[in-house]
Amino acid sequence: MNINPEMLNRYASEQCSEEEKLLVNKWLEDDSWASLDNTIPVKDEVGDEIWKDVSQATVLVKATKWWKYLSVASVLFLIGFSFFYFKSENLDSLTFSNKSFDTSKFFAETHYDVILGGNTNASIDLINNKLSFSGDFIIKPKRDFKLLDTDHNTLSFKAGREYFVSDSPDFGKIIVFQKSDLAFLPSSMQNKIIAQFQDI
Repeated sequence: MNINPEMLNRYASEQCSEEEKLLVNKWLEDDSWASLDNTIPVKDEVGDEIWKDVSQATVLVKATKWWKYLSVASVLFLIGFSFFYFKSENLDSLTFSNKSFDTSKFFAETHYDVILGGNTNASIDLINNKLSFSGDFIIKPKRDFKLLDTDHNTLSFKAGREYFVSDSPDFGKIIVFQKSDLAFLPSSMQNKIIAQFQDI
C-alpha cells in the first residue's frame, strides 16, 4: 500500500476516487509502520526543533509533577493531623464526694454520669484507667472504657448501660453489676439499694 501526502489531502477534502478512498481507509485501520512512505527526506532542522521542544516539555513536566506530589502530600498530612488532633477525646480524672447520709447526689460529666449514694467518695481517672472509691454509686457510661480498681481488678463499662458499684461490707468485696441484674440479688440487698438510690 503506497499512501502519500497528496492522497491523504485528497481524502481529507473528499476529492479522491473510490479506489483511493478504500486504500486510505485500509491504511488507517492498519497500525503497522510498514505502510508509511519513508522516502521523503526530512530536514535535520525539523528534527532538532522537535527534540528541543520535547526535552523542554519533559523538564517542565518533571518539575510540575514534583511540586504536585509535594502539595498533595502536604494537604493529606494536614488533613490526617487535624483529624487525629480534633478527634482525640479529652479524658478526665475527677473526684466526687457526697457527705450526706440520707440523699444521693448526681454528677453529669462528659464521658459518664455518676450518682453517689450517701457518704460516698469516688475518684474516676480515665487518663490512667483507675478507680478508687468508698461507698456505693451508680455509673452511666457515655462511652466504653475499662478501669482498674484498688485490688487491681479490671472493670469493663459499656456505653448506654447503668452499673451499680459497691465496696459495702454487706457484699464482702468490691462488686459491680448492671442495673438489670438487680433482680438476682437477695431481696434485703435489693431494698437497701433501692432505698439508697431513689431513682432506680
